[in-house]
Amino acid sequence: MKPQKGYYSVIQYCPDLSRFEAVNIGVLLFCPDSGFLKARIGLHRNRISRVFGKDGHDWERLNAVKRSLLKLFNSPNSEFRSLDDLQHFIATRANQIQLTPPRFIKVFAPAKDLDELYQKMTGEARSTADRQELKKLLAKEFNRPELENKIASNIKVEVPILNKEVEMPFGYQNGRFNLIKPVRFEDKDPVRTLSTASRWGVEGKSIYNSRNTQLGDLQLVVVGQFAADASEATETVEKVFQDFPVKLFRFENVNHLIEDIIENGKDLPHASIA
Repeated sequence: MKPQKGYYSVIQYCPDLSRFEAVNIGVLLFCPDSGFLKARIGLHRNRISRVFGKDGHDWERLNAVKRSLLKLFNSPNSEFRSLDDLQHFIATRANQIQLTPPRFIKVFAPAKDLDELYQKMTGEARSTADRQELKKLLAKEFNRPELENKIASNIKVEVPILNKEVEMPFGYQNGRFNLIKPVRFEDKDPVRTLSTASRWGVEGKSIYNSRNTQLGDLQLVVVGQFAADASEATETVEKVFQDFPVKLFRFENVNHLIEDIIENGKDLPHASIA
C-alpha cells in the first residue's frame, strides 16, 4: 500500500503555561490529501494526578474542552483543509489543553496509525513487563559483593505532590537517602521524552523537599535507558533535570553510579537486592 503524507500533533494537558511541564493526553492525525482528520483524547485522572497532584484541576471544564476538540476534529464537515489551517489553530490556543506543532509522518492506514500514535504518545502501550525487565537488568548490575550492605530494595516513600505512597526499587545512603528509579527514554519523539523527563523532575523535586521519618532527607536518582542513537533525547532529559534536584545516569554508564555507592554509600541494616 502506497503511503500518504500525514501530520500528527500531540495533545497535552499543561496546567501552567509558563512552565514546560505537560502530560500527553491524546493525539491528532491529519492527512490533507485524503481529508482524514481524527483525534483521540483520554483524560486519565490517575496519570495527571500522579504528575501534578490531585488538587487544582477543573475536571468538568477539561472534559468540556475535550468534548469540544473531539467534535471539532472528528466532524465529517471539518473546517481544516490544509496544514496551514491546522497550524493557525494550534498557534492561537491559550488554554490548558495544548497541541504541539504538527510533525510529518508517512500514513499507511489512517485509523490504525492513529491508534498506534495514541498508544505511543500517551504511554498506554508501555507494559509492566518492560518496566520489570529494566529493573531486573539494574539488579544484576548491583549484584556484587562490595554493594551487598549498601543497597536496599523495594523502598516505600510518600511523594507529597501525589499524596500517595510509592515504591522505589533501590536506594542507598550517602548523606541523603538516594532513591534509584530506572526509567526508559527510548522513544525518539522529543515531545514524549520531554513529558517523561518533566514528570520525574516534578516528582523528584517533591521527594527532595520532603523528609522521611525513617530515611531522612531524600534524593531521586534516575537511571535512564536511551536508544543507541539518542544523543538528542539525552540532552533533553539533562536540560530538564537542571531545573530539578534529580540526578541522571545513563544505563550504560551505571558504573559511575556504582562507584559513587562504593565510595560514599553507608552500610545499611538488612540491605539486600531482590
